[in-house]
Amino acid sequence: MQKNSFPGLGISLPIFVLCWASWSAWAQPAVLPQAVVNAHTVFIQNETGFVELEYATILELSKWGHFEMAESRQKADLIIRLDGSSRVRQVPDGEYLPAASTAPVENPVPPGYTRISLVQPKTGQALWSGQHKTEGGKIKNGHLLDELREAFREYEKGKR
Repeated sequence: MQKNSFPGLGISLPIFVLCWASWSAWAQPAVLPQAVVNAHTVFIQNETGFVELEYATILELSKWGHFEMAESRQKADLIIRLDGSSRVRQVPDGEYLPAASTAPVENPVPPGYTRISLVQPKTGQALWSGQHKTEGGKIKNGHLLDELREAFREYEKGKR
């Protein structure tokens, strides 16, 4: 019988492989769906309550030049939805919100962050999302759309 020179290796190796696989899957950038890649126009839906974040998004989109702004959500290929830890929604005159729901919010945004989601206008399905550190209407460390631009860079690298 051969003596194992590394006791516990039989248990440690599978755990190491499992941890490495989990980490590498987590470290990979989210793949952009084809609907996002093919989109040309966007409409901004700001649910943060901070108009400064909407203005920053418009400015960043203008400088980036990847998307054009749509006049309305009906004419947009994608909705860029900004969500904070508390949701705010503008209600047009004459419309009323239903009574508050007691159901928990799915995937809440952590305090001090803003979630940037790309949403399909017809279905409301989120196609991509990322988060950026914010403090109220102020953006911390870089630009609000940095993660989105990085996702597009990664997509372009993968095409080659």
